[in-house]
Amino acid sequence: MSTREDLDRFRALELDGSSLGLDRAGAFTPYFCTPEGAEHIGSLGCDGVHFILLPGDQRVFCVDPAMGEAGTFVLPVGADFREFLSFLLYCRDANPLSQIRWMTEEQFRRLLAEDRAARESGAMPEFFASKDAALAAAAAAFGLEPRDPFEKVKALQRDFDPAVLRFSAEYYDVLGLEPPEA
Repeated sequence: MSTREDLDRFRALELDGSSLGLDRAGAFTPYFCTPEGAEHIGSLGCDGVHFILLPGDQRVFCVDPAMGEAGTFVLPVGADFREFLSFLLYCRDANPLSQIRWMTEEQFRRLLAEDRAARESGAMPEFFASKDAALAAAAAAFGLEPRDPFEKVKALQRDFDPAVLRFSAEYYDVLGLEPPEA
C-alpha cells in the first residue's frame, strides 16, 4: 500500500488523534513554512507543529514553525506512513518525533522516560486510556510493532535536501529571503 492509502486507512479508524499528537480538529491553516501542496496529517496542538505529506513523496514530514530556520522548518520523520506509525507506537506520541531534530540520544531517551513516568503516575487516566486505545487500534489495524525511531529519523534528516521543498511568497517575506527563480 502507498503512504496515502495507509493514511486513508488510519483516518478511517476514527481514533482520538489528539491523544497521539495528531489532532485534526477544525480546519487546518498552513503556516508560513508549510510547503505548498502539503497534505495535513495532524498537529501537536502547540507551537504550530504539524505533520504532513508532500505531493509525490511517500515520506512523513514534521513542520515546526517555532524551532526551525531556513532549511530546517520541514524535516522527514518517517520514510513512509507505516514507518511513521511504528515510530509513533514506540514513542507513544508524535511529540518526541517532532523534537528528534535538535536532541541528542540521551535527551531523547530522557524525554521518553519522563513521558512514561507521567503515565505511570496515575494522572489523567482518561487521557492515557484514550491514548492506549488509539495506539492499540493502530497497531492492530496495520500489524505493526513499535520501532525505535532515533537513528533512522536522524539519518533521514541528515540526508534530506530541503531544496525539493516549494514555499509560498510568505515564507520568503517572513525570512527576508529572495525567492528562487521560477
